[in-house]
Amino acid sequence: MLALQCRHFYFLGVLLFGLSLTMVMTFRSTNINGGVVVVDSGQNQTSNRTNPNQTSTTSQPSSQQLVEGQVSYPWIGDPTCQHFPVQYRMCVGLQFAKNKTRPKWALTSFPGSGVTWTRQLIEGATGIYTGTVYGPDEPNILDGNHHGNQADTDCGCTILIKDHGYPETYPFVGTAGPYQNRGILLIRNPFDALFTFVHFLWSGNDQKGTVSPDLLTGPEWEDHFAYVSKEWAEHAIRWIHNIRNGTVVFYELLLRDTEAELNRLLRAVNLSIDPVDPERMRCTLQHKNRTDRKRSVKPRIPLTPEQYSKMLGSIKRVQDSLRNKGWPLLPLHLYNLHNGDDEESL
Repeated sequence: MLALQCRHFYFLGVLLFGLSLTMVMTFRSTNINGGVVVVDSGQNQTSNRTNPNQTSTTSQPSSQQLVEGQVSYPWIGDPTCQHFPVQYRMCVGLQFAKNKTRPKWALTSFPGSGVTWTRQLIEGATGIYTGTVYGPDEPNILDGNHHGNQADTDCGCTILIKDHGYPETYPFVGTAGPYQNRGILLIRNPFDALFTFVHFLWSGNDQKGTVSPDLLTGPEWEDHFAYVSKEWAEHAIRWIHNIRNGTVVFYELLLRDTEAELNRLLRAVNLSIDPVDPERMRCTLQHKNRTDRKRSVKPRIPLTPEQYSKMLGSIKRVQDSLRNKGWPLLPLHLYNLHNGDDEESL
């Protein structure tokens, strides 16, 4: 009888030990403060890259974890810059802000406006990842390890979130939208965005791809032009009306005076690290012309007089909207309002 009772106590002890071990392992795997971020599970959805003015509902990869040790080093090979990654408290490198410490901010632009390059600049200067509503299926913004595209857009761990869509959609037009009126609007000369976008689309969504100018003709090209000339302005105007906390930045000013325009952008997003580490900024500027996501050439064709006039009308609409808002105006003096068949880099 005594042996039977001992055997019962033995099995009971083993059972309790197993349950305790399971609870400990579960706690460790879900402890966000311990450095693990569990991304939303669910089925991936392909983003509508040809119609960016739809609010994206892209889900993040199922059962994927973004671990504290996943950092990027964007300047490998440069002995004076290659040591920069990002820790949660901005010590070293390029990682995520501490979970739920960043409000949700949009980095929005019409496609073909240089947002990938702008993300490189932001991450270089701050050491905090930018995210994207298009999820991990979108190509990384630079060669090598990069984990910003894997972050859930509601993680509160990225400085800005790339989004080509409108700030809100029906039936929520006129509301604060998912970004609660926070955003940075990036605008580029629409004549340049027109050709950059078509090369991306018609080369199979290749960030460095180009197509022959011989293909830029016929009904499909006319449809593309009609879409861009209308939606470039519509996208900008909708965001100008929506944003209450943020500003507009211009691709051409980023090219001409990168440091000043980048600092203006960072001040607008209420970044707590002010001023930016001068060594990080030095490295960002030193490597701003990296070519891993840049076309070497971008073939163009002349527009018809009607197309040219229509694009100028779109520029005027956006300029008027900016003026009414009291925001900086389009830097038209930097626009190449060309109508030729020259080739330009992205």
